[in-house]
Amino acid sequence: MASRERDFPRAKKSLGQNFLASPAVAERIAAALRPVPGELVFEIGPGRGALTAPLAASGARLVAFEIDAPLAERLREDYAAEANVEIVRADIRGVDIDAEARARGGTAFKLAGNIPYQLTSSILIDLARWRLVTAAALMVQREVGERVLAPPGRRACGILSIFIQSYFIIERAMTVRPGSFTPPPKVMSVVLRFTPAAQALAPSDRLDFLAFLKGCFAQRRKKLRNVASEAF
Repeated sequence: MASRERDFPRAKKSLGQNFLASPAVAERIAAALRPVPGELVFEIGPGRGALTAPLAASGARLVAFEIDAPLAERLREDYAAEANVEIVRADIRGVDIDAEARARGGTAFKLAGNIPYQLTSSILIDLARWRLVTAAALMVQREVGERVLAPPGRRACGILSIFIQSYFIIERAMTVRPGSFTPPPKVMSVVLRFTPAAQALAPSDRLDFLAFLKGCFAQRRKKLRNVASEAF
């Protein structure tokens, strides 16, 4: 069922809340994720439930993590009769979604969400650390999305680009205008679809690889072999 629009708390700037308000956009995000009945899907930051509605309607087992207590309570009320929907009040920065999947008997999951802009990098890094994810559809600020998609050799290519591209095939699913949100942000957004596909030489220890990349970009003028010798 779709969440009711009335009586929702106002957006909190401290949480970076810009609520998705377009059902058409929500449907397209859900379509990019391609959830099927019975499979485990996690949603990051459901807010007022725009994306929650089509995800729940797919028949997937949906678990949505919402940090805002009044919003979480409101969503629990809206979906109280839906056996396939679970609303959890939690800060996603402290959630190990692999562990959450295992706790529910899952061996795989899909991930969706309209990510607060200030959390984008940390969530994308966690995405590469979660090993049970089979697909993700995440909305991010367009500038960040362009960096994530930037191929090697382009100026926009950086730590996040190389790290994420080492473990995923990334596709731009759609561009979303500010008018699709309430309140409207000052920037455009994009929805990215992630499919796990580690590159042949991608290190298996992902955190060590991330630390190595940070070392490389912190010492851009050094030769790579010198940075590598210091790291290992």
